[in-house]
Amino acid sequence: MDTLNVRGNDNPNAINLGITREFNLTGHLLSKALEEWPENIAIVAPGRTVTFSELNNLVNKAGNFLLKHKVRIEERVVLLFEEGVDFLALYLGCIKIGAVPVAIHKNFKLHELRYILDDTRASLAVVTADIFLEVKNICKDLAWNTQIIVDKPNSNIAGASLAEELEDMNNELNVAPTTTDDVALWIYTQGTSGFPKATVHIHRSPLYVCQAYAQNFISLNREDIILSTSPIYSNLGIMEKIFFPLCSGATVLLRENYELVEDLIDDINTHKPTVFFGDPNTYARILAQNSEDEPLEFPSLRLCISGGQTLPLSTQLIWEKHFLRNIIDGLSSTEELYTYISNSTDKVRIGSVGKPINGYLVRLENKDGQPVQPGQYGNLLVNGGSMAKEFWNKRKKSSRSILGTWLDTGDKCTIDEDGYFYFMGKKEDMIYIDGQWVSPLDVEDNLLRLPQVDQAAVVSAMDNSDRMHLRAYIVLRPNIEPSGETANAIKYAYNNNQPPYLQIKWIEFVPSLPYSINGKLQRYKLR
Repeated sequence: MDTLNVRGNDNPNAINLGITREFNLTGHLLSKALEEWPENIAIVAPGRTVTFSELNNLVNKAGNFLLKHKVRIEERVVLLFEEGVDFLALYLGCIKIGAVPVAIHKNFKLHELRYILDDTRASLAVVTADIFLEVKNICKDLAWNTQIIVDKPNSNIAGASLAEELEDMNNELNVAPTTTDDVALWIYTQGTSGFPKATVHIHRSPLYVCQAYAQNFISLNREDIILSTSPIYSNLGIMEKIFFPLCSGATVLLRENYELVEDLIDDINTHKPTVFFGDPNTYARILAQNSEDEPLEFPSLRLCISGGQTLPLSTQLIWEKHFLRNIIDGLSSTEELYTYISNSTDKVRIGSVGKPINGYLVRLENKDGQPVQPGQYGNLLVNGGSMAKEFWNKRKKSSRSILGTWLDTGDKCTIDEDGYFYFMGKKEDMIYIDGQWVSPLDVEDNLLRLPQVDQAAVVSAMDNSDRMHLRAYIVLRPNIEPSGETANAIKYAYNNNQPPYLQIKWIEFVPSLPYSINGKLQRYKLR
C-alpha cells in the first residue's frame, strides 16, 4: 500500500456538517439552543440554575464585557479562575466576538505560568484573587500589554471584578463575522511528555466532535444530565462541560472539583446524572467507597465513560461486576480535541480502547510507514475533522505531528484480528529490552493487581553493565510498610513465571507519583 497516497487522501468517512464558510461556533450553537430548547436547564451549579435562554444572555453580556475592554478579533483571552457559570459565559463570549479563549489551571508552576502568559500574548486575563498579584507581576515584565481583572469582588484589589461588570452589560450582541477556519480556541497540552504546548483549534472542530461523538456515537439528547470530573481547562472538560450540552440540549452539573469522593457520590445520588465522564482514578476512588454493608447503586446512569488515561483492567472488571454496567474506554488527544477510538455503548471488549468512531480514519504504521499486522506494535495516525491547525509557535513540532490531513499521535498501539485497538503507551514511554518491546502499561496493570500496590509506574533504567531493565515506582496501600521484605514480596509475586525481559529489577517506594495537572502520569520525570 502506498503510504503517501493513503495519507494524502481526504477522509471518505468525514462527516458533512452542513455549514457555510461564514460560521461562528458560539453563534451557531446558541441559535440552535434558542430555537429548540430555550427553557431547558443548561447548567446546575452550586446555588445557581441557568436555562439555555439565560445562558445566551450571559454570553452576550460577557462578549460586551470583552468589547468594553477593547478585546479584538483573534486576540487571546486567558481564563485563570474557577469553573462556573461566569466561566462558561466568558468562554463562549470570547468565541462569539471572534476572540480566542485560553483556559489554564492556576496550579501550573510559576515558570510554566510565566511561559504560558508570554506565549499567549493575551490582551486580557481574568484570574482569581489568590494569584492576582503573581499574574500582575509576571505581566509587568512581558512585552505584551495584558489587562488583569479579578473574577470576583475583593476588597484588596482595586477596580471592578468580572462578576460586577457583567451585571451592567447589555444582553444583546452581534456575532463576529468569523469563518469555519478561523481560530476559535487554544488548549494547552498537559505536559505528559514535556513542557505544555498550545494546540490551536478552529471554529468547525468542536462542532465536528459534537456530531461524531456526542450525537452520533453516544446519542446525547435534551433528556440527559451530564456529570463530568474532567477539568474544564482540558480538552475533555471543554467538550463535556461546554459544547456537548450546547449541541444536544443536555444539562451539565458544574462543581469546581471533587477532592472528596463523598461529594461526587452525593451529587450522583442527588442530581441523578444519566451520563458520567470520569478518569480511571475517579472510578477507582468510587469503588474504594463501596462496601457489602452499604453497596453503591447508581440507577440513573445510562453511560459510564472513561478518558484521560488508560483504564486498568482490574477497575473495569470490578465495576462491571458490581454495577452490571461497563465503563466505555477510548483513546483521545488534545490535538484531535476528543475521542476518536472507543468501545461502543452496547459492546465492550475488555482491555481494548475499541474501534475508530465514524468520521475518523485510523492507521497503524511501522517505522517505515507501512501498515502493521495484527498483534504487532505500530505508530498510531488518525485522520478526522477535529484536528488542531498547529502547535502555536512550534513549527518543528507541528511539521512532525501534522502530516497533511493525518495526525501522528505519538501513541503505540496494536490491533487484533477483529479490528479492536490496544493502547500500549506513548512512543517515548515504550521500553526496548533484549530485542522485545515492553509496554509499561501492561506491567503496571499487573502490579496493580497485587494486594500491596495502590499506584505504580514503570520506566527503564541501565545497570552497571549498561543493560536495560525495568524499574518500578510504587505507592503502597495504607498500612503497608515500605521495606526490603515488602519489595522482595512484590518482585517475587510479579516476576514469577515472567520472561527475563519482563521482570522488574528495581522497586522504589514513593509517597506519590508525578502527575500532570490533568491527572496524567508523567513518566519522563521518573526517567
